[in-house]
Amino acid sequence: MKNKFSIALAAAALAVVPATAALADGHDTAQVTIVHGVPGADGVDITADGAPLLEGVNFTDAATTDVPAGTYSIAVEADGEAAIGPVDLTFSEGGIYAVVAHLTEDGDLTATQFDVNDAEGISAFHTAAFPAVAIVAGGEIQADDLTNGNAAQIDAPAGTELPGVGVAAAGTTDLALEAGDVTIPADQRVLAFAVGSPDDETIQLVVEVVDITVEEAEPENGEEEVDEELEAPAEEHSPGEAGLASTALPFWVIALMALGALSIAAPAVARSRR
Repeated sequence: MKNKFSIALAAAALAVVPATAALADGHDTAQVTIVHGVPGADGVDITADGAPLLEGVNFTDAATTDVPAGTYSIAVEADGEAAIGPVDLTFSEGGIYAVVAHLTEDGDLTATQFDVNDAEGISAFHTAAFPAVAIVAGGEIQADDLTNGNAAQIDAPAGTELPGVGVAAAGTTDLALEAGDVTIPADQRVLAFAVGSPDDETIQLVVEVVDITVEEAEPENGEEEVDEELEAPAEEHSPGEAGLASTALPFWVIALMALGALSIAAPAVARSRR
C-alpha cells in the first residue's frame, strides 16, 4: 500500500519538549535540536555535564535550543541511571546540530550527532531500526544504500517545489512508499528523523523546523541585481560522529521517513545532481 505524507500534519503532531537549561544569548552559541527516538523509553532525562537539560522526555519528543559553544558530556538517563552515554559532543560557534538518541539497525541503543546545513532546504536522518533504502524520483534512484546512523541533506531556495517521490528497497525502483510534492519554506530548514522499529510498529517520522541564517549578497559597484534562473537543489552526503552524521538529500527522503520506512544519513561523499 502506498501512503501519502504531509509535512504540515507531521509537524503539527510533533510534541516539543521545554528546555530546562537557561538559553544563552549572543553569537557565541550553537543551535542544537535534540530528538528522543528510542521507543519504549518514556520519561527519560537528558543531561549535559551532569546537569538537567531536558526532563521527562518521551519517545518522539524533540526540542531545539541555543547552547554556548563548547564540549559537553551528554547522557540519557532513565530512573537516575545512564541508559546512553555519557558521550562528549562538541558544538562550534554558529553551528547547527542535531543530536538523536535512537536504535541501530539491529535495535541496539545509540546516540548520534549530526551537522545540519545552514541553508534553506531539508535534512533527512536515518535513525530507525531499518535496513538500507533507495530514494526514487521520476522512476530513477536519486540516493541509494542509505543506512542507519547517516543523514541526507538537500539545499534548495525557498519556494523550490520537489515533485512526488518514493522509497524502495536499496538498489530498486519499485516504490513501497510514496510521498507528495513539497515546497521549501523561507528562512528555515526542515529536519525529518525516521525513528522507531518496524518490529513493534513504532517506526515513524519526527519533524522539526528550525530557523537558519540567510545571507543575501549585495550588488557590487552599485550594479542592479539581476534575477537568475534557480538551479536544481544540490545534494550532498556526509557521515556523522560517534554515531553522528550529516548529508544532503532530496526531500523525498523526508517523505519516506515519514512513512516509516526510512531515516537518512548518508556518508559525506556522494554528490549528485537532480
